[in-house]
Amino acid sequence: MPAGATMARFALRWILDQPAVTVIIPGARNTEQASGNAAAAELAPLGDEVHAAVREVYDELIRPHVHTRW
Repeated sequence: MPAGATMARFALRWILDQPAVTVIIPGARNTEQASGNAAAAELAPLGDEVHAAVREVYDELIRPHVHTRW
């Protein structure tokens, strides 16, 4: 995870890095959350190693529970 990034900003940056994504519409309950969401765009794109690590976590912990639903 990039230094100083919250988990929410990291997640939004990961979504921004996806080639098929053209827009993100995150929720926010207050001005601070909205500003934090916007700050995700200021993070540098995540490296290949980070994307591989996220994919590994998904494959190991999430895919078995959800992937058969589609």
